[in-house]
Amino acid sequence: MTAERIDLEALKSTISITQVAERLGHSVVRGKIRCPYAMRHAHGDRTPSVSISESKGLFNCWVCPDVRGDVIKLVEISKNLDFKGAISWLQNEFGMPTGNSNEALPMPMIKVVHKAPEPEIDPILRAKIILAFFEKLSPVEGSPAAPWLIKRRIFKKTWEKMRLRVITDYDRVNRSLLDQFGLEVLQKAGLFNDKGNLRYYKHRLLFPYLDTKVIPRFFQARSIEPDTQPKELNLRGQVPFPFHVSLLDGEPGWIYLCEGCVDTLTMIDRGFPAVGIPGVKSFKPEWANLFKNKNVIVCLDQDEAGRAMTRVVVDVLQKAGIKASPLGEGITVESFKMAEGQDINSWFGGKK
Repeated sequence: MTAERIDLEALKSTISITQVAERLGHSVVRGKIRCPYAMRHAHGDRTPSVSISESKGLFNCWVCPDVRGDVIKLVEISKNLDFKGAISWLQNEFGMPTGNSNEALPMPMIKVVHKAPEPEIDPILRAKIILAFFEKLSPVEGSPAAPWLIKRRIFKKTWEKMRLRVITDYDRVNRSLLDQFGLEVLQKAGLFNDKGNLRYYKHRLLFPYLDTKVIPRFFQARSIEPDTQPKELNLRGQVPFPFHVSLLDGEPGWIYLCEGCVDTLTMIDRGFPAVGIPGVKSFKPEWANLFKNKNVIVCLDQDEAGRAMTRVVVDVLQKAGIKASPLGEGITVESFKMAEGQDINSWFGGKK
């Protein structure tokens, strides 16, 4: 198989750079790894200098100008391979789609690494910290987040049902958490940065991932300022389950699987039974059994990455015996479909 016949965009849009880094032998801790050229660094890069962006599929060393790029480049550097060698390695390890310009591409494949990383913090303590954090936050109503959500046609009934919260007094929340738990524990829990501050100074709208007992176990944070990048900031660590997991109760029914909390909330606000994943690459194959007895409609963004991952998710669910299909399958009227570049929120008339 030649590198020219690999669908590179499907490869990069469906594979997890974090998973590849771990398969390469790198220890990924809070989105960072040690530089492959540690000898260039003071103290052998004892404090990891390479940042990994799972959402963008990129890595960057803050010391070495030539240690940066996408998942293919990471393999080249780590394995001392050329471009074709890196593609071959990825093909052997993960399975990649192939094809040519005149044929439809086969289903992208993923190979799952069932590796349980050693937790840096006791899971019970981490859950306690997340709960304490949310208890210090404020309701959405009356905050700047309220008109932001309304503009996107997500209304109060949904804010309250899904327990959305905002940070209205950053300094108070920051000090209170430090007084209660101490900096080291808060950093290990993923809430505080290396400078010793709560990570969500700009990302003050919080979407909790509630368990079946309505206790927050994970969250995504969102900036409502248009110029902030990235727009979303997840709690560091493993995503335990999809957003709105309580709907996955094993009873027969329909489920709409969306990309991101805003799209999921959009569907919920309109009465659709929707669950969400944090981003286009974040669906975990081991979640498939959670969808037992459900008919799943996959509603990822209508772009290249979304379409590629839709094929992956549908394939994983179907192989687990779950009925699954993409949103719009079988619809012939173009005006009823999402247009190129649209997501669920914009499809329903939400404004950016």
